Amino acid sequence: MKKIWLGLLFVLLVGCVQSQPPAAAENIAWLRDFSEAKALATAQNKPILIDFYTDWCGWCKRLDKETYGNKDVAEFSRQFVCLKINAEQNQALAEQYKVRGFPTTVFLKSDGTLIETVPGYFPADQFLELLKRIKAKL
Repeated sequence: MKKIWLGLLFVLLVGCVQSQPPAAAENIAWLRDFSEAKALATAQNKPILIDFYTDWCGWCKRLDKETYGNKDVAEFSRQFVCLKINAEQNQALAEQYKVRGFPTTVFLKSDGTLIETVPGYFPADQFLELLKRIKAKL
């Protein structure tokens, strides 16, 4: 009887794992290298969106899931070259853009000139408005 229960539990757990959607932030084509992002932004004449995060940051994970996972945010983000930077692994870049907390979103022109730095978490609707405002500045 124990084996049957264990087998059912195993099947249930496997089914739950397989039914989970992919990580929401995967809806955006994130680059991980600043030089590559800058070159692509120059070639495509697009601004750069940098998401500075850390692995331990709960708000960063929420931003990934709820905001970057939103289909409207993901769609509009195609007008940017999106770069995801772990601030603990790339401290020099985080310091260059004066990142003090996490998450922090930095917007740059294609040449790397700072447009705006925005600290903190934003719900999807507010972040979408931010993206539109940044895009309208260019």
